[in-house]
Amino acid sequence: MIVVGFSNTPDCERALAWAAHEAKRLDEELLVVSVMAHPRFVDAGGAVVLDPTDLEQAAADLAEEGARQARERGVEKVATRSALGTVAEQLVDAAQGARLLVIGSHGRSPLLSALLGSTSYAVCAHAPCPVVVVRTEAPKPDADRPIVVGVDGSERSLVAADFAARAAEATGAPLHCVVVWSNPAALLAASSYLDTTGLAMGDQLRDSARVTVEEIAESLRRQHPSVTITAEVLDGDPASTLAEASAGAGLLVTGSRGRGGLRGMMLGSVSHGVLHNAKCPVAIVR
Repeated sequence: MIVVGFSNTPDCERALAWAAHEAKRLDEELLVVSVMAHPRFVDAGGAVVLDPTDLEQAAADLAEEGARQARERGVEKVATRSALGTVAEQLVDAAQGARLLVIGSHGRSPLLSALLGSTSYAVCAHAPCPVVVVRTEAPKPDADRPIVVGVDGSERSLVAADFAARAAEATGAPLHCVVVWSNPAALLAASSYLDTTGLAMGDQLRDSARVTVEEIAESLRRQHPSVTITAEVLDGDPASTLAEASAGAGLLVTGSRGRGGLRGMMLGSVSHGVLHNAKCPVAIVR
């Protein structure tokens, strides 16, 4: 099952289109989920809560509209779910047992709670399955649109790499493995501590990064021989560098958090930055 969060906003409609394409390609059921919060209006007399019955109906109508759009895109197995509550909590709950959860990065409609940026981050942090965040209109991964995966040697980045390789195999897209590191010599450039020892340490760390990404790429080649897999070491801030590497890609994949010795590239702050700045849909794999 593929779950998609839906509201009547451009980002959510793009997410629905992306999810519908995947559901059709994988012959999976698509569950369209719409959530409304309990908006409050406070006056001198206290808080007044809107009739929940109206909100429940509005959520149900939204979900049905999403289902209609999915069917128009050729998805045969479509179900709906609507609820009142916290958007992130409801989406995470709906994704229990799902293969994939797809959301937009932002969304807002009058008096309605939708998929705001903070919701995207919360969903990615707690979802029980991989989450794809669709930010822009973009072609799907194919022979001309590679899948880019950020790795750092941590267990979760290896899980992300496996997810990316499977997606590349299924779509015919090449896979580009990237490790990002920050040169300590650059950090010490204005310091009296910069000497030949510091430069040598930087060279050693870069060599370690190269070995890490090449070993991961080679392992993936053995497991997925039909996929064209390349590897690269990039210098810079992990979040912004990964986002730049996503230009021209069909999908950018990262782990939600990592503990690798290189730069901690899969730290939550990195995923946060990637979600905000990537040039293509982003898959966060836990």
